[in-house]
Amino acid sequence: MIRNRKARGGAVFGLTAILALSFSGAVVAQDEMDCPGAGDEPIEVGAMLWNTGIQFYSNFIKGQEDAAACYGVDLDLQNGNGDLATEVALIQQFIAQEKDAIIVTPSDVEGIVPAVQQANAAGIPVFAANNRIGEGADVVSFIGANDVEFGKRQGEMLVEAVGEEAKVGLVLGALGTSAQLLREQGMTEYLADYPGVEIIEKQTANWADAEALALTQDWLSKYGEGEIDAIVGQGPEIVAGAQGAAQSGRSDVQFLAGDYPYSVKVAIEDGIVAGTVNQDPYPQGYEAVQYAYYWLTDQQDMVEQPDHFLELPIVTADNVDEYPAAWGTPE
Repeated sequence: MIRNRKARGGAVFGLTAILALSFSGAVVAQDEMDCPGAGDEPIEVGAMLWNTGIQFYSNFIKGQEDAAACYGVDLDLQNGNGDLATEVALIQQFIAQEKDAIIVTPSDVEGIVPAVQQANAAGIPVFAANNRIGEGADVVSFIGANDVEFGKRQGEMLVEAVGEEAKVGLVLGALGTSAQLLREQGMTEYLADYPGVEIIEKQTANWADAEALALTQDWLSKYGEGEIDAIVGQGPEIVAGAQGAAQSGRSDVQFLAGDYPYSVKVAIEDGIVAGTVNQDPYPQGYEAVQYAYYWLTDQQDMVEQPDHFLELPIVTADNVDEYPAAWGTPE
């Protein structure tokens, strides 16, 4: 374990002159780089992921594990099980174990703040990955998607698909997650310039296929042809709703997704989903561990602050062949 945390912790929260270097594409396949491996002193990093069971996080976790292997990091990855109290307890556990750094992917942007503040007080550098941490906590860097921009790109896709006059249903992700909040904010901001595009329904499906399907069925029963023009999902679970609509003959409704697993790629190829915004979970996980390693080994100029955003390409039938799925496999 690296013991000189006090000095390093002061650098985390007092340093104002660190160079913010953008190095998009910093993740390099391990067979293309020299992995430094473990140093003389082990680096112990705790990683709290709010729900490891969500399919999106399979490649995120793989990225974390690959980076840990490459950089010789002792990674302690723990599952918050979608429960804020558990997430808080895990961060407190990492503090008690005197981890050298903590990576946090919370379910509740604001609810996790007091626990992160405890890590701040202990002088442990904290990194946020994929989901943000709310105001009042000190975070070295956020690694993930710019979810406001993500929402704007979804708004752009929507207007392209249905025009400037439309009635729309919006299927939200898990309420309180930064992805849900910021993607909705971004879409709202984009659609402010298109007052004819009206959100007539808005409910959460909690990133779950079954809930997205149920919502879609309810809305398609409630609204006949010409009464709802599109349904937008903040995540890939909207594919279940699009499949249900196709089976019931509701080809009048356009479906737009968020994220780009294999299921969304196939749905775009099959013409039941018009498009999606692609974020890749693997580099988010990889670079979070990589950033912790850089920070703890006096390579702080390699850490982009306050945010390291990944690219967010729009994928439609016009370019789907150019983009392999970001995660998932054929069933």
